[in-house]
Amino acid sequence: MKNLLKTFHENFGFKIFTAFTILIFIVSSAFTVFFIYHQSSSLTDNLIKNGKLLSEILAYDSKLGVFSENEKLLNNAVDGIFQQEGVLEVSVFNLEKKLLKNQNKPGKWGPKKIIFEDINISNNVFKKLKTYRSSFYIDNKNTIDFWSPVIIGSSYLNEEALFFKENLFRDQNRIIGFICITIDKIILNKRLDGLLAKSISIGIIFLIIGSAFIYILARRITKPLNRLTNSVNILGKSGVVKKVTVETGDEIGKLAIAFNDMSESLKKREEEKHLLEEHLRYTKKMEAIGTLAGGIAHDFNNILAAIMGYTELASLNSSDSDSLKSDLDEIIKASNRAKDLTKQILLFSRQTEQKQKPIKIEIIVKEVLKMMRASLPTTIEIRQNIKTGLDPILSDPTEIHRVLMNLCTNAAHAMQKKGGVLEVTLSDIELDKKTAAQNLDLNPGQYQMLTINDTGHGMDSSVIERIFDPFFTTKKYGEGTGMGLAMTHGILKSCGGTITLNSEVGKGTTFKVFFSAIKSEITVESKQDEQIPHGKERILLVDDEAALVSAGKQLLESLGYKVIAKTNSVEALETFKEQPNNFDIVITDMTMPKMTGENLSKKILAIRPDMPIIICTGFSEVISEKKAKAIGIREFIMKPILRKDIAKIIRVVLNNGKCSPKCSRAVV
Repeated sequence: MKNLLKTFHENFGFKIFTAFTILIFIVSSAFTVFFIYHQSSSLTDNLIKNGKLLSEILAYDSKLGVFSENEKLLNNAVDGIFQQEGVLEVSVFNLEKKLLKNQNKPGKWGPKKIIFEDINISNNVFKKLKTYRSSFYIDNKNTIDFWSPVIIGSSYLNEEALFFKENLFRDQNRIIGFICITIDKIILNKRLDGLLAKSISIGIIFLIIGSAFIYILARRITKPLNRLTNSVNILGKSGVVKKVTVETGDEIGKLAIAFNDMSESLKKREEEKHLLEEHLRYTKKMEAIGTLAGGIAHDFNNILAAIMGYTELASLNSSDSDSLKSDLDEIIKASNRAKDLTKQILLFSRQTEQKQKPIKIEIIVKEVLKMMRASLPTTIEIRQNIKTGLDPILSDPTEIHRVLMNLCTNAAHAMQKKGGVLEVTLSDIELDKKTAAQNLDLNPGQYQMLTINDTGHGMDSSVIERIFDPFFTTKKYGEGTGMGLAMTHGILKSCGGTITLNSEVGKGTTFKVFFSAIKSEITVESKQDEQIPHGKERILLVDDEAALVSAGKQLLESLGYKVIAKTNSVEALETFKEQPNNFDIVITDMTMPKMTGENLSKKILAIRPDMPIIICTGFSEVISEKKAKAIGIREFIMKPILRKDIAKIIRVVLNNGKCSPKCSRAVV
């Protein structure tokens, strides 16, 4: 019972079915009762009408027999009545209440003596017949008695009637006896029982058909509601749901349309939320990269500064013909690559600004392929088709070198197991409006197109969609960071280029890189004509790294300068205070314990405002070139720096921003 009530309260379709079933039951019951009552009344009326008719017929046919009191004359009339259905007994009386004829159905009834056992009843019956002279009936429990008077009469001419011309013939009727027909109610009751059974059956059939119709209707009504309910549950669990089928244009259909609109709106919001989350994750990753880059850049650049410093010192002590000289030069080149790599990481994390210049891309392509050939297994064949004499592009050469290395390395990795062909093609191409429109972020014009094709395993669509996302990689742990292609995409975007990708699983991958070409002449400096400026000024060198102080002092002294080196910024300030006019220039590190290079510079400038100061740093988020110049610092440089470059910068600072023709300013 509790489950039934629970179902009734929780199931809308069950409520509809129950309500309409009860309504159909009430209507069916009312109709059945009305029909039974109407038919019962009709059958009873017909029985009474037939009974009265039989009694009147018998009374008419019994006139002669009653008048003569001859029983034989009554036999035919009585036998004729017994031919009718349900007649149990027929009695004929004279006027004195004497029974002239009594006949009953054999086995069904006995002689009718009860009429005369109750004198009051008999007297009332005969009195009523004499008074009203019409038939009537007495309804008993199982029978109905129909009484009728036997009347005879004659018509004669009345003299008064002749005179007044009305009622010319006067009827002289008189009662000579009575008849009684007893009819059984069993037939009526059987008909009523049959009618009741038939009516109840019809009512039950109507109830069943109506209930079935209501059930189908309720199912049809609740089916879309159930679909909506299921869709809402699915939407609540998974957040994704298919559109609900709209079958009608009524309120339920409108509700389905509203739900579809709502789910579509939620889907869009979820997609927007997902994009925001992806952007937030990307931002956090960039922050992580920035934190990582900023954290290691200072120390890493200081290490590179020591390596490059002592390498240059060793190179100074070796002759040009010595094989050691070329080896030391390779160390310098590798250190510069490491320096540029740090700069690229800082650039990618937006910790530093990009410096672009016109470059010949074919030179960098050939250099990268030369390096790749030495590192790739013999199972990978390199094919190159490099067009020379192309227009230059505007970019950072280190960045382009990094782009090529990333793309070629990824191509080689795709062919690492089975080997294959790495094909690199460089050509120029003119893009019209239609072709340029097919590539994002491109304008019509002249481009250098670099195509890198491999015959590796290829990529599916899910990988292609995320291939340029930071930290996304298909490589195993320890084989890659997922930063290469993301960095490549960022570099190309910054220099006005773009990259397209076409890949098929099992067939390989093709990257096409477009670089915007420019019309510019590139001047190549001759190393033979290059001269390193010297000087005899006095320099105060400050750095908390003892190795850097030692290497820096020797390099500066090799240029002719007199150097006083300090590894403590507080001691350096005290030394300067003692003899501020004994120094021509101060070169200080930025990040130092107790007192930073910025604070040291401020205190020195407070003592001697015209003092030339160069501040050096591996990396610092605290100070920038713009901020340093605002303080009064003459030059802001990033470690590591070569001997020839620091020599030029010193001369520029000492000459108040001017350099001799032989002293071209270095780009650091």
